[in-house]
Amino acid sequence: MHLYHPPIASNGWIFYLYMSIALQNKVKYIKLLINELKKHALTCVYKNDSLIVSSEFKTIKLCFESPGSSADLSIPIDYVVTQHEKIISVVLSKLNLNIRVFARHCVIKEITKKIAEDFFSKWHFFDATTSSYNYGLFHKSELIGAASFSKGRKMNRLPDGTQSFELIRFGCKSGITITGGLSKIINHFCMEKKAGDVMTYVDKQLTNGDSFVRAGFKKHGETDPIYFLINKMSYARTKVDKEEKFDAKKFYLTKNSGNIKLVFTPK
Repeated sequence: MHLYHPPIASNGWIFYLYMSIALQNKVKYIKLLINELKKHALTCVYKNDSLIVSSEFKTIKLCFESPGSSADLSIPIDYVVTQHEKIISVVLSKLNLNIRVFARHCVIKEITKKIAEDFFSKWHFFDATTSSYNYGLFHKSELIGAASFSKGRKMNRLPDGTQSFELIRFGCKSGITITGGLSKIINHFCMEKKAGDVMTYVDKQLTNGDSFVRAGFKKHGETDPIYFLINKMSYARTKVDKEEKFDAKKFYLTKNSGNIKLVFTPK
């Protein structure tokens, strides 16, 4: 994909110059986000490109376009525009304001690809993606959590006759946390598919992976940041190589913080 003129420079000051030109209206979108958060009885203070959000019992820090920062959440400004409701959902979850449902009260059922795609498009921060196996967590007949997996692959690290699978998506309906839900659905999948292990990636801007570690995953390294071009009009993002050429009048370059790779090995 080649989208016109100047090369993307690796120089940090040029990278942030592109960002500052493209994000002239970002304060407007952040203020809209703050107004929605205040509807949930949250206190918000925006200062020095950081947003401090507080409930009665907990405070978290959000920053915008600052990969690798010490904030609880690092949110790209294009997501503030395009994933507005999902950001609110993540913030409420981080503040422990969700309704908690215990996994032992849920039933696991295999669901169709269409149901999984609809669920993740509505509730997952990164929307739906291609998958081969899909399972749902149902509470009183309502789908409140789901997981999507890849096909199995033979890995040299595994014994003969066993395969590795990727957990591509896992998430819950907005406003709900399923305590033990990830562990329950992973163990169910491993028993059903006789999986040698299950690997997954989590975005470092949104999580440190601790919830996966509690479910039995072990950290196996990190990936390099991924670069994206953002359309200044639509805020649509396209994955690119960091040396990709583009029209700086129409697009700007951004990157995430990379991913954490985790692997679950069933006992």
